[in-house]
Amino acid sequence: MDLIYRYDPNAPYQHETPQDAESAIKVLCDGNLRLTSVVGRMQRTARGEEAGGEVVVPICPASLGVPLWAGTIPTQQPYALVLGCSDARVPIEPIFDQSFNDLFVVRIAGNVLGTECLGSVDYAVRHFSESLKLVVVLGHSGCGAVSAAVETYLSPKDYADIAFTHALRSLVDRIMIAVRGASNALQQVCGQSVQHHPKYKDALKEVAVYLNAAITAFDLRREVTAFGTASVRVVYGVYDLATLFVTAAPTANPTEPNFAPAPQQDELTELGKKLATAVVKKGVLGNRIDLWNKIE
Repeated sequence: MDLIYRYDPNAPYQHETPQDAESAIKVLCDGNLRLTSVVGRMQRTARGEEAGGEVVVPICPASLGVPLWAGTIPTQQPYALVLGCSDARVPIEPIFDQSFNDLFVVRIAGNVLGTECLGSVDYAVRHFSESLKLVVVLGHSGCGAVSAAVETYLSPKDYADIAFTHALRSLVDRIMIAVRGASNALQQVCGQSVQHHPKYKDALKEVAVYLNAAITAFDLRREVTAFGTASVRVVYGVYDLATLFVTAAPTANPTEPNFAPAPQQDELTELGKKLATAVVKKGVLGNRIDLWNKIE
């Protein structure tokens, strides 16, 4: 299989900027679908299940952030702001198959909303008001920051290792809200005995990853509204390192990417229960009949 990036200097440059939040969401979902489609085809080819062929990706200097004419500087016009994690396995533009200048990206471990991050968001919302239509909080599976918060929650005696590091402690403390919410949700869905399940930690981490993204989106929407830009929509999703899909809830075999709107405060408890139910149905806790009976 050949993956070819091709530049045709005679082809007209076409780049349409999304005009509203709905079209921005569609562009991101379509881009994520292209990524999963190409990677899936490459994997099937490697297994001998599909003929190779070739995939041609059109490209031009503008999509690489390079001016079409020497000496000119492109105007910064992102249509979406993405608050993502610093994890090296989660490069934002490739996940959504987007070009340079499409996304204003802020990355911090655990995709939490600290003062510095909020300053960057404030800057983007105020300075790119004409082009910016969407704000996305992007979590990811296997997040090390969320895992650290879960480990601290389950083994408080080990918190001292983190407590003496102010910077790391601030990250874990912010994520701890999501971890506690995830724990409560799993107990409401499965019963208190779920804490003794051998896969409980895995389930807790997965629910917490999604809930952490949702809570950050909740906080971020309040801040964006306070900036006087209520027209900018705030959504969240989680990038699955195994499937490459971005989804708003855990699923074993996703077929389409999707986002969810930032929740209202009175929706967070119910959202936690829905995420816990999705994790159980995904099979993270196995196929125990007693767990299934509680959520049927």
